[in-house]
Amino acid sequence: MRNIFLVVFLFGSLLLGAQQNYDLSDPIPVDPKVSKGVLENGMTYYVRANSEPQNRAELMLVVKAGSIDEDDDQQGLAHFAEHMAFNGTKNFPKNELINYFESIGMEFGPEINAYTSFDETVYMLKVPLDSALYMDKGLQVLYDWASQITDSDEEIEKERGVIREELRGGRNANFRMQQKWLPVFLHDSKYANRLPIGKLEIIQDAPPAALRRFRNDWYRPDLMAVVVVGDFDQEEMVQTVKQKFSEIPAVTEERTKEFFDIPPHKETLVSIVTDKEAQYPMAFVLYKHPLEKAKKLKDYRASIIHSLYNGMINERLAEKTQLAEPPFIIGQSTYSGMFGPVNVYQSVAVCHNGKIEEGLKAVLLENERVKKFGFTETELERQKKALLNTIEKTYNEREKQKSIRYAQEYTRNFLMTEEAIPGIENEYEYFNSFMPGISLEEVNALADKWITEENRVVVISAPEIEGVNVPGEDEVFALLNEVEETEVEPYEDAVTDVPLIADEPWPAKVVDEKKLENVDAVEWKLENGATVVVKTTDFKDDEILFRAWSPGGTSLYKAEDDVSADFAATIMSMSGIAGFDKITLDKMLSDKVFSVSPYVSQIREGFSGSAAVKDIESLLQMVYLYFTQPRFDETSFQAYMSRMQGILENRSASPEAVYQDSVSAILANYSERARPMSAELLKEANFARIRQIAVERFRNAADFKFFFVGNIDTALLKPMVEKYIGGIPYLDEKEAWRNLDINPPAGVVEKIVKRGQEDKSIQRIVFHGDFDYSSENAVKIDAVGRILGTRLLEVIREDKSSVYSIGARPSTSKYPDEEYTISIYYGTAPEKLDELKQAVFDVIKEFMEKGPSTDDLAKAKEKMLREREIALRENNFWMSILSNTYFLKDGDFSKFGSYDDIVNSLTVESVKAAFNKYFDFENYVSVALEPAE
Repeated sequence: MRNIFLVVFLFGSLLLGAQQNYDLSDPIPVDPKVSKGVLENGMTYYVRANSEPQNRAELMLVVKAGSIDEDDDQQGLAHFAEHMAFNGTKNFPKNELINYFESIGMEFGPEINAYTSFDETVYMLKVPLDSALYMDKGLQVLYDWASQITDSDEEIEKERGVIREELRGGRNANFRMQQKWLPVFLHDSKYANRLPIGKLEIIQDAPPAALRRFRNDWYRPDLMAVVVVGDFDQEEMVQTVKQKFSEIPAVTEERTKEFFDIPPHKETLVSIVTDKEAQYPMAFVLYKHPLEKAKKLKDYRASIIHSLYNGMINERLAEKTQLAEPPFIIGQSTYSGMFGPVNVYQSVAVCHNGKIEEGLKAVLLENERVKKFGFTETELERQKKALLNTIEKTYNEREKQKSIRYAQEYTRNFLMTEEAIPGIENEYEYFNSFMPGISLEEVNALADKWITEENRVVVISAPEIEGVNVPGEDEVFALLNEVEETEVEPYEDAVTDVPLIADEPWPAKVVDEKKLENVDAVEWKLENGATVVVKTTDFKDDEILFRAWSPGGTSLYKAEDDVSADFAATIMSMSGIAGFDKITLDKMLSDKVFSVSPYVSQIREGFSGSAAVKDIESLLQMVYLYFTQPRFDETSFQAYMSRMQGILENRSASPEAVYQDSVSAILANYSERARPMSAELLKEANFARIRQIAVERFRNAADFKFFFVGNIDTALLKPMVEKYIGGIPYLDEKEAWRNLDINPPAGVVEKIVKRGQEDKSIQRIVFHGDFDYSSENAVKIDAVGRILGTRLLEVIREDKSSVYSIGARPSTSKYPDEEYTISIYYGTAPEKLDELKQAVFDVIKEFMEKGPSTDDLAKAKEKMLREREIALRENNFWMSILSNTYFLKDGDFSKFGSYDDIVNSLTVESVKAAFNKYFDFENYVSVALEPAE
């Protein structure tokens, strides 16, 4: 099983009440709620009825073939074959497939997609179920993908350019370094020579026959599974799937499918790679082991033990980032599947420049500490509780799981990992029985099993910086020996058993209650002036979302305080709370399932978070303490500054980072108040000012609005709100944010950023201007973006074969200014920048002159209505509606519910007028990245 959190579901308080005895040699059963079988032609099917989201189905075609199956003259053609599935099938010639699905509100990318890896190719559809025809069409597409893709010469030639641009866009420092070290990790295996993206010369020149040969060899029923999960009658769907997909003929003369190993090696392999454009060093130690498949109950139990180990080692490594001078920026150790027929125990350190050995040694010493002394009983008990509580939340949501989750699980069951799918109820019982009996000795034994000298690979990737040392192979081996010989001390698990809040707050009662009829919510006004808005939903059984905000933010401070204000909430959060530092606090709260994070933005400050139903009081306690007993630890400040310095000091080496910073600065007209973060700017952070600003931002309940959405019993929540939010001090004052006048430059601004060694460019064009903020105008500009984005894909990607992706993204704001932007972005070859920019402008001007076609508009409207239909069943959507309506409309919900009417009222003429309003060719910003000369 790839990740225990993906497949394990559990109870909470009944742990000791319903244990069963299991024979660990028994096989793990298949979930009785999924219909799984194999057709006579060899195709596997999985069908499951599931009502979340309502009126939708997830369809997948899973092919047990990928780049590993390519012949030498086919490198890259597994991925190419995947692309061709969208360029013509027997029943959907050329681009009709995308056109059809867009006409019923589906969107290419989120709802129509595919991917290719070493060992698999997976196609995905999310279809609406308003009409039986939609499901019939969806299944027909899977059928066509399985056996009736056209692969016409014409479409193959057109698609070469798209794939070439996909490859071009991915070429950066990390890609170049990975191309060098990955073959070392894959040591003497076919995997080392079959990276999925393939070879450019083959993509450009391979004859169509080579691609068709790949498909003929490997796209066959015995290597395929069809997965159908959704809001339908299961038995009827099983019969439909069996009848339809049985029509695909079995292959009579099939090519033998080989399964390739990654050979073991006694010696330690080392790969040291550098690149001038890398931003920071990374060091990996990878210990390869045979792939473990969960077939029997003993394997399932073992996967739980693996999760306990992973959790505990990473808790220890996280503590080291709290040191004033942390040895690494990020450190992790994890045992998991990677790809191919291996599991890997990998220890990783993201290091400071010039300190690779220090960072890697710190991570490896924690491995040695576990090998020599193991974990402690208190660590294990704490991790057991944390795992059980997290999984309890998932178990409680068992009736509200998304169909995509099941579809992905069944996909993994069919592929190489053969992930077990026993079902929620069985897993509930397994955890009931297995967790209490897992001993510390069993967990500790994994260190000797996983951390071995055989099959070990060390990878170091680093920037090339003059005067900064990167260790060589001899130094790496010396470090490994030094780690093994270093005397380490046992880990001391400092724990505390005191309440989070020492002195109970004085409650403030709800003095006014108002029903918000249009959104089925309630508003409470407390005696201390706080406003609380609560909406109860049944979308999730064990989820409560939380948000709070107050006007003000960094805008209330001078420019010299910008960095301190930006970091104020982060340092407050990193420092712990009240009398507890962050490490102690995390241990105290490890058995709780909640999160809450303070933030300070330009014009607001506040909190965001979520909680399991039983842990909402803990979330409220933390909010109360942030207001009344915030903690500011100078060691935490120094630790954060050290890590940020490591991240930022070589940022300018990356062409992409420089380009993004340039775009941000230009769009802000180089305002002093919108400077991109840099190592130099970091020096302006001042601990004393951070403390002062954070206290000022979080001190007055009367200036805050608090929002709760989820499975809420208001009778239980109200006294907690009165106690913890009502207990927050208040002042007879309310703040307002200040307008910093950060605006894009007027007129036409065209800039070229020359950076990078790759033959690639990035283009971003941003139209901007004043915006009359209203629901109607927001819907219109959204429609403009969708219609334009679809046409640009058709013209620039499909017709010109000159980009891999292209889009048009509108953004609007009411505060601090009523304004809009429409950002168009894509990557391409440098020599095509001028041509494609003109082509983009031509598309826009055509819409300005003629407006969209009725089909263009119908597709956009259908997508918008489909998305809204799903959103109305999501807690996050309602949280945004409540919070934003209070912010933008002072809590006026009188027009809520008119969205569908506004969308349906869009006409060709009204959208044409919007194109003319929002695209001013005398007022835009164009920034392009070109390679350095």
